[in-house]
Amino acid sequence: MDAREPVDWAPGMWVLADTSPAAWVEAALTPELTSWTVAGLVPPVFEAYARVLPPTYPRHEPVPRHRWSEIAAATGVPLTAEIRFDDLVAGSDRWGRPSDGGLDARETAALARVLGEFTGTPTEAYFCLWEGFGLEETEAWTDRPMRVETPGRAYHLLTGPVAAAPVLPTPVEWRCASLWWPADRTWLVATEIDGYLTYVGGSRAAIDAVLTAPDLDAVAVQPSTPVDPSYG
Repeated sequence: MDAREPVDWAPGMWVLADTSPAAWVEAALTPELTSWTVAGLVPPVFEAYARVLPPTYPRHEPVPRHRWSEIAAATGVPLTAEIRFDDLVAGSDRWGRPSDGGLDARETAALARVLGEFTGTPTEAYFCLWEGFGLEETEAWTDRPMRVETPGRAYHLLTGPVAAAPVLPTPVEWRCASLWWPADRTWLVATEIDGYLTYVGGSRAAIDAVLTAPDLDAVAVQPSTPVDPSYG
């Protein structure tokens, strides 16, 4: 078995048999930190953190998708670190809801473009893909006992350039990698599969760039900030 194998559904990426590049994440996300806070998803080792707010999707076509900033402008509810989606929409169903499990390819690509400027290893990154995404029968996973293990979750590990991040939703619809980071560990992106919110830890400059990116909605958070429970 090769140490890494290409996968046809993720061009430019390889599945890794050796999961040691993720050992630092496994060590940092200890059971003691497993709680509904940012520190339970992103290792609390970074200078700054942000919460990326995914677009909503309509319950009934042809209603377009909406950004949180657009909804906030309409409802008058400010986007704060602890804003809950249910509070933002105040019970209205006119806005649709975000999809559980990750950003779509558009927002993932935007985030990768921003964060790619804040790593010395943009051509070498790691991506944890949740083992429950339904790809167990594909050839890429055959005879791979090794998994990246975090409290309550197990992942397959892939590698490729930062710019390849948006190819991951292709085989699993809108889902992105649950965890991804560059080889130099200058930042990390995490999405809880049972939620829809994405969190980023990194340098102050990297997080400022995420917060001010025109094609992303994001708010600054702390490791102790609760995650939004209003998904489902």
